[in-house]
Formats: sequence, C-alpha cells, structure tokens
Amino acid sequence: MEMNLGFITLEGFMRRTDGNQKKLKFCFIACGQFGGRQGDELARLGHTVYALNTSESDLSDLKVVQNIIKLEGYNGAVKDIERGQAAIKDNREMVLSLLSNPDVVDADFVFVIAGMGGGTGNAAAPIILSNLSRVRKPFNGKPSFGAIVSVPGSWEKRGIKKNARWGLSHIDELIKKNACGSVTIIDNEKLYTMTEGIFSNTETKLEWTDYGNSTLASLLTEISFMTSLPSSKTFDEDELLDVLSTPGYYSSGKCYIHENDSLEVNSLTSIIEKSFRESPTANDYDYELDAVNGFVAVIHPKHKNPIITDSEFRTLEERFGRFIANAEKPHSGLIENNIWGTTTSRGKHSENETNKAILYTGVVCSQLPDRIVKMLEEIDREEQELEIKKNERKNKTTLDLSAFKTITKNEVAASKEPVNSEFDLFGDTSKKTKSSDDDDFLL
Repeated sequence: MEMNLGFITLEGFMRRTDGNQKKLKFCFIACGQFGGRQGDELARLGHTVYALNTSESDLSDLKVVQNIIKLEGYNGAVKDIERGQAAIKDNREMVLSLLSNPDVVDADFVFVIAGMGGGTGNAAAPIILSNLSRVRKPFNGKPSFGAIVSVPGSWEKRGIKKNARWGLSHIDELIKKNACGSVTIIDNEKLYTMTEGIFSNTETKLEWTDYGNSTLASLLTEISFMTSLPSSKTFDEDELLDVLSTPGYYSSGKCYIHENDSLEVNSLTSIIEKSFRESPTANDYDYELDAVNGFVAVIHPKHKNPIITDSEFRTLEERFGRFIANAEKPHSGLIENNIWGTTTSRGKHSENETNKAILYTGVVCSQLPDRIVKMLEEIDREEQELEIKKNERKNKTTLDLSAFKTITKNEVAASKEPVNSEFDLFGDTSKKTKSSDDDDFLL
C-alpha cells in the first residue's frame, strides 16, 4: 500500500524491517488549528491522532486524521481563551471519554499538540495535560505525557502574544510541579526565517508552516524508530522515554556528517550546534546550564571504513556531555545501517548514499528559550505602559457631548423665486409650503 507523505521526506533506514515490531507507540491529542495540521502530518506516518476542535471548517480541512472530535455548541473560539475553556467544560463527557480511550491510556507516550496564540488549543492544552495524570501510568516516576506547542512570531498581534503568555504560564506551572513531561517548543519566528528558499521535492516553495509540520513529524518518527534498531551500542526505547518524560522544554535536532567532515573536538561541537539550528524546534536555550536530560545518537554506514569510528564517537559523547554540562546522565547510541537514501511522496526512493552518517540530538532544558522569554517580557512592558497611559487619561477633562444632542434646523426659503426679483424670468409662480417638526422622523 502506497503512503502519500505529502511534503514529508524520510531517511532510508525507515524501510528496515528489523525495527517495525518494536516501534514505540505514541498517541497525539491535536487541539485547535495548529494541533490539527501538525496531527495530520503525524497521521501520514501511521501515528494514532485525535483531532479536537470547536471549528467545523478546521476539522474538515484535515486530510488524514480519522479520529475527529467536534466540540458541540461552538463554531470556533475566535481566539478567546474563555470561550475555549467553556467549550471544553461544556463537552466534558466527550473529553473524558477521549482521556479514557485505550489509545490514550496504553500508549508509550502521549503528546498534546496546540498553538499558544489561539482560543481552542490554548485553552484545551493545560486542561488536558492536567488530567492526563489521572489515566496515565508514570514512566520511571516521571509523567509519561507532554506537549508540542507553537509560539507566535514577533510580527503577530499583541492579543495573540498575550494568549501565548497565558498558555505558557499554565504549562510552565505544570512543569515546575513535575506534573508534565517534556514540552516541545515550535518557534514561529525561527520557522519563518529558516524556510526562505526551501523547496519541496516537486520544486514547489514550501509554506513555513508546512515545512515545520512535516519536518517535525519526520524527525520525531525517525528518532522513535531508530530506538528499535539492533546495535552493539543502541539508544533504546526506554532511554528515549526517559528523555521525553523529563519535565522541561524539549528541543531536537538532526544533521549529516559527511566522510570529508572534520571530527576534531571543536568541529564536533559545531556539528551538535548545527543539528539544533537546522531543526524546526526552538534552539536558543542555555544548553550548558539549563539542560536536565538529553541524548546523542548516530546512524552510520555498515562497511569497513565507517564515517565515524568508535574512538571518534567516544569523543562525540564527551563533547555532547560538555555541551549539556548540567545534565548528569545523557544517553547515546551508535547504530549501523545498510539502507540509505530517502523516501518521499508516494513511496519514491532515492539512490543509496553511503558516504555520510546521520546525527540525532535531543535535550530537555528547565527554562524557556531566550527569544520567548524576551517576547513575554516585552508583552509585560507594553501592558504596563498601556495601563499608565490609561491612568493618565483619567485625569483629563472629557468632552461633554450631551449639548450636541439637539439638531439645529436651518430655515430654508419656501419659495423658489430668485433672491433678486430683477432676475426672475418666470414671474410669481411659486407656492409657499409649511413643514412640521413631526415630519423629522417620517420616511
């Protein structure tokens, strides 16, 4: 059966059959417009996705997701958080039924997907995350559920950013109380900037949102599948779950190591940084001081002259450990592979490439990325300045408009005769008319 991947491109090792039986089982609860669109890309790759929304039109736009939950009594939340909350509470039984669904209860990890600028997803995410602990078993004492959230760019309206502040503050509270696992931040500012000039395999310029959704879906799927591949030094399923279940903000990365690339110490650090920089997830964290967990894994060709040797990989592990110095027990893996190339839309395969390795990274940090922090601080300043201006205006004398309620009538000459009778060509032919004040409201 052919699978329409849309804009998604998958690495060749995803065609291996020795990992299929062990693949981690994820479940995604996609809330609101952003959640639905991201969920649609994940559904293309066979993940279990439930789309929840107040908007009938947003739900009808989904092409792949089969599990649709329409919150009754509403047709959109108009970016109003209170309206979104009311929609969740008014459909309480429907939401509780979703949370008790075996797909949610029995998954290895559950992600709640939502945009932080709107009304439905923004309101739904903290509520659903707060209640998942009632139905989910913890992983090694940590929450076995987390979130994927998008954050507004600098160009977006102040009201959208205020919505994001509300949503992030509630999610941050859950993280601080160890009541939520890792939260992946998708920074719209970064996505928009990095997608200039990026084309799909059909030479069609990608919208930045499509690029982010498809790239994140492939990145998460490749990493989860990689954990099931056999290797003498594997990065396994439980190690990935240990990272994902860690409360904090998660960023993930991927880049290639080519056979001519330098693997000196400084070069390895640059490669690690590059993996995060080219990722759809936010990457402006203080990795050294704020990291609390993470992993580095490499998939390399299986032949006599590997792209990265065992000793070079040990150096990579050491550099990664320094890169996230605050994280005490980062995970790692080195996996051999003999199926290369890529798979694109409708199962098209590219030629095998054995002259490169693939580096995957993931880190959980305790603090938000720098740009998001600055955005939230800017919103606070703008709110304070606006409040000061409002208070200053209270002391000003306001214009009393009550005196202008009466309409002053101008008398209009009843006759049509010229003002100067000397110019009258018609003579005295006009008739005088009377008007009444009561006629003012007649149509």
